[in-house]
Amino acid sequence: MKKNLVLASLLFICGISLITMLPNSSVTFGMGCGFIGGAIGNFYKYIYRLNPKNKIQYEERLIKEQNDLKDERKIMLREKSGRITYIIMFVVLVILNIIFMLIGVEKWIIITLWAVIAFKYICGVAVFYYLANKM
Repeated sequence: MKKNLVLASLLFICGISLITMLPNSSVTFGMGCGFIGGAIGNFYKYIYRLNPKNKIQYEERLIKEQNDLKDERKIMLREKSGRITYIIMFVVLVILNIIFMLIGVEKWIIITLWAVIAFKYICGVAVFYYLANKM
């Protein structure tokens, strides 16, 4: 829980520095406000969890999260959903790249998308072989 407080403090400091120190552009201002908003949300969660009447609910939630992390069925579901998402994103990237080629988008965008597809495939194969050798 202290880690969340440190993260919230860092987010707040980064947000303030983005708003005040960097050149005033809408991107840096938006990022700074986003960091500050995230920090305020984390501070609120921290204070809410410290409240004595919410402490029991928080501890029950922590126990439930620990059980969910160890539950074999949920582990299998997470792995299967990750695999399905990987396949879907691979197909979407290929289709998007073909559409971009047909409508005549600049070459560097198409090359970048093909590089992302190749990187995604190579990473998938590398992780598979790493896990296969590890087990």
